Formats: sequence, structure tokens, C-alpha cells
Amino acid sequence: NVKTIVGAIEQGRIIFENIKKVVLYLLVSSFSEVILVAGSLFLRLPLPILPAQILWINLVTDGLPALALASDKKAPGILERAPRDPSSPIFSKERSFFIFGVGGTLALIMLLVFAFSLSQGSETFARTIVFNLLIFSHMMLAFIVRGKLLFRGNKYLLASVLFTLILQVIITFIPFFQEIFKIGF
Repeated sequence: NVKTIVGAIEQGRIIFENIKKVVLYLLVSSFSEVILVAGSLFLRLPLPILPAQILWINLVTDGLPALALASDKKAPGILERAPRDPSSPIFSKERSFFIFGVGGTLALIMLLVFAFSLSQGSETFARTIVFNLLIFSHMMLAFIVRGKLLFRGNKYLLASVLFTLILQVIITFIPFFQEIFKIGF
């Protein structure tokens, strides 16, 4: 049945696009973390994020939006696009530039914020600022990687971002979690 074939092609394209968004999101956020830590070591600064914080970022705050991106709606006109070349890489030069450019820029901003925060307060204060800013920037990044779908609703993405931000506020201000994550004001 031709209708079944068209539906399968559409679903395949939606899945492929969503996989690209998830991988792009996770690579940019992970690259920014790696460069942030490496940059602080290179500049002989204290670690801006600690292992427990990295686990929190990778498991909770990056995981929930990534799952939501995987269930994103189809892009308008997805069937009007020409078929992709099966031998073409999943990441074009533009996507690679996005990963390194945005990830590196995020890391540079975080390093500058960390250095400035260190001059204004303790290591714990500076880590708290960078940790929360990193989470917030990753939440914004989840919407940015959607590209043209930025303004089309994804209720799962909105819910995951809101839930993540609520969890982040809880661990930032409740003393029990402050002790676990070595943060506080």
C-alpha cells in the first residue's frame, strides 16, 4: 500500500531529525562541560564544576530535555524535502561548527563568570553561580537545537525544562542538597 510507504518514510524522517537534535544537544552540552573543566585546569583555577554536579547535569538536566527532543513533532514540509544521501554524515560542517562554536562559547562564558565570581566570593559561591548558569544555558540550548521549530510547542520539552528548573532551585536552596553538591550562597 502506497499510503503505508509514505507514512513509513515520514516517520523515518521524523525519527532521523529527532535523533540529530538529541545528539546535537548532548554533544554541545558535553563539549561545553569538557572545555570548561579543561580551561579551568589550564588557567590553574579551581574546578568550576565538581563530579557530583557533572553527574547531575548529564543524568538529570540533560537527560530529560533530550528525551523530550526525541519525541518532538514533525517539521512542516518534511515530505517535500529531497531524500538525504545515505552516505552523507550525520553531522555536516555546519553542525560541527555549531557543536564546537556554541560549546566553546558557552565554556568561555562560564570560565569568565567563574573567574569573576571567584573574585567576588568563595569557591562555593563561584561554583554555585556557574553550576546554575550552566543548567540554565543547557535548558535554552534545548530550544535552540529545535531550529525552525523553536516556536512550535513541544509540551514534553516545556514540561521537562520546567521540571528541571524546579529541581535545580530545590538543590540550590535546600541545605541537604547544598551539602551533597557543594553549592551555596
